[in-house]
Amino acid sequence: MGTQIRISREDGSLPCEVCGFPTMHVAQVVADDGTVLGRTLVCTTCQRGKQRPEPAPVESAAPPDEVPAG
Repeated sequence: MGTQIRISREDGSLPCEVCGFPTMHVAQVVADDGTVLGRTLVCTTCQRGKQRPEPAPVESAAPPDEVPAG
């Protein structure tokens, strides 16, 4: 199953510094056996819309091939 993030429905939420919505929650990080490993802040709005950044294009050190004119 793996480590889980659990958000309590009873606890309130705070405004997120990134998106501005009041969807920042204190969540528990829970191991497979139910042991609470710690806590973290989770924005449910940002997490849903977050996409992995695309890697930057790799530029070749070699000059482009030259095509003779004519």
